[in-house]
Amino acid sequence: MSEKKDAKKSPNKTGGPVVPTGPTAGENRSRNKDGKWRAKRSDAGKTRK
Repeated sequence: MSEKKDAKKSPNKTGGPVVPTGPTAGENRSRNKDGKWRAKRSDAGKTRK
């Protein structure tokens, strides 16, 4: 398993934006089909009801 990347570091040093939390924490954010970085989920950080 690869080592987790630090989300506080610049995307320039990590090869792209790093996911800070969730099941893919420490990995680079995935891309959409058009090549743009996938946005965070709109419900990220909100408590469940």
